[in-house]
Amino acid sequence: MSEDFNSRRKEAESLYADKQWAKAEQIFAALMSESERKGEPANGDIIHDHAVCVFQLGRTKEALQAFDRAVALEPNHAYRYASRAWIKAAMKDVDGAIADYKKALELDPEDAITLNNLGLLEEQYGMRKSAQEKFRRADTLMGILKDAGVDPPEEAEQRVEPATEEAPQAPSTMWREMTSVLTDAGQRKAFWAFVKKGFRS
Repeated sequence: MSEDFNSRRKEAESLYADKQWAKAEQIFAALMSESERKGEPANGDIIHDHAVCVFQLGRTKEALQAFDRAVALEPNHAYRYASRAWIKAAMKDVDGAIADYKKALELDPEDAITLNNLGLLEEQYGMRKSAQEKFRRADTLMGILKDAGVDPPEEAEQRVEPATEEAPQAPSTMWREMTSVLTDAGQRKAFWAFVKKGFRS
């Protein structure tokens, strides 16, 4: 990638982190178009970040199509499925979200946020025993983070599932952190770097 490409990508990531969705979306779209014109391989992270911007701008169907593309591009990447599940849940496709969260856990069984999110949806379906098991496992993994000196999401007193097509704004501190990890590029990279390395060290 050229220095100019990388510079514009950093600008887009900065706008993304500041939740300036429209400006970030334009740059990410231009970067994807440029790569495609040059015959360069698609970048899953750019597709993901563009899709989040599109979703935040209310273009839900387009966002879902972009997440489908990210999954097809990286079918063994757990976070791609977890991200698409988050969008499906917000669009009230609970069955689709559960399937994606389960696939994400097949690929990464130690993903505490995915465990928590799947538990929320199972609870919504009345699968309380299974949901409570997911919450216990998620809380255990979050405890590992605390023991390792990492400040993980605080344990929520009451877990709340997303209820609208908008980005979830539930009062749960756990849910706020889950939203943050999805929409904040810096937090996402730092958190998943720890998840991938810290849990297995």
